[in-house]
Amino acid sequence: MQGYFITGTDTGVGKTVVTALLTALCRRAGVGVGVMKPVETGVDPLCDSSAASDARFLMEVAQSGDSLDEVAPYRFKIPASPYFAARAEGREVDPSRLIAAFRNLSERHEVLLVEGAGGLLAPISPGYQVLHLAEDFGLPLIVAARRNLGTLNHTLLTLQAAEAKGLTVAGVVFNPLEPDPASEVERANSDILREFSRVPLLGELPFLGPVSAEAFTPEVLDECLRRLHLDGLWRAG
Repeated sequence: MQGYFITGTDTGVGKTVVTALLTALCRRAGVGVGVMKPVETGVDPLCDSSAASDARFLMEVAQSGDSLDEVAPYRFKIPASPYFAARAEGREVDPSRLIAAFRNLSERHEVLLVEGAGGLLAPISPGYQVLHLAEDFGLPLIVAARRNLGTLNHTLLTLQAAEAKGLTVAGVVFNPLEPDPASEVERANSDILREFSRVPLLGELPFLGPVSAEAFTPEVLDECLRRLHLDGLWRAG
């Protein structure tokens, strides 16, 4: 099957926005798409609201009929790393449960988009980090990155960690966290990243702000497609 594991250079860099956008684009292209958020923290375990749960939001964008327990097998209240959040509740994440849910979802969809938690080195359980989960899922990575000062270090470290683990990176997407126009330094980051990395740069999103499933209008999707280089990222059938 086809799919991507969307990770980030840090928490709060736009992994959910990138995952939701790719989901909406798949649906518009007629591609059967599923979503997964293996571990979600800082959320009510019931995930009743898409405004307060990444998993519910992604399911809403995908118009998913999958069960929440497969899309998000582990859900914790404390907004922290999966390892800390699970330990605080006296629990432990079992990677085999995540892998089983992933395989079940993979059988139902042409493309499966998986959103990670935090960055690649975020701990999930003893001796097991997000990059181990990406390796077990066997999906290429799409890296969500800030465009502002500091992103070169964070992005290159993420790419270095992926390379050291033997993970394939399909590309990097920059996500502006503020509506202000990019500064000279921010505009130069793409060129510098190309100079220091062989990983494709897929482009920069427009500033989308707080998003909902209804925010991905045809006009918004058209604007994103103008800004991104997604040719060959997936194919229908």
